[in-house]
Amino acid sequence: MFPKFADVIVAIADLKERGLIQDYAISGAMAQLFWDEAIPTFDLDVLVLLGTVENVFAPLAQIYEWAAERDYKSEAEHIVISDIPVQFMPAPDALSVEAVENAKTIDYKGLPLRVVSPEYLIALWLQPPANTYRRKERAAKLRESSDLDTALLADLRARYNLSW
Repeated sequence: MFPKFADVIVAIADLKERGLIQDYAISGAMAQLFWDEAIPTFDLDVLVLLGTVENVFAPLAQIYEWAAERDYKSEAEHIVISDIPVQFMPAPDALSVEAVENAKTIDYKGLPLRVVSPEYLIALWLQPPANTYRRKERAAKLRESSDLDTALLADLRARYNLSW
């Protein structure tokens, strides 16, 4: 795992305690690490629930202000926390919201960490426009290597009209 990953967990918890995010879940390639082998990735994707807002950019601006107050650098869409580029992404659709709401809480060095479950990761990677060849490969690898809830995955595929 990245050096100082615990610092990122503490920072995310602070965002939640301050009410800048309602909830979150680690997603993307980093989430796959918790269920399968590590795969190369540049950053840490964090799906966030911001609550009901008219302008999704207003809460994101507050997150960037929070980061600046803590001397975290911003690089493009990333906030760099302890040398880890973190991308906070508002959950864009019902599947993403459901993925955050049903995330698994795991222990990382004594800290609670919410991670998108493998079933939801697969579903997110099968959903257009995210369903690139590379992400479909990740989904297939995760399907073969993880102890999946196949009924949940089948339900997600049916409800969100997802195919391999």
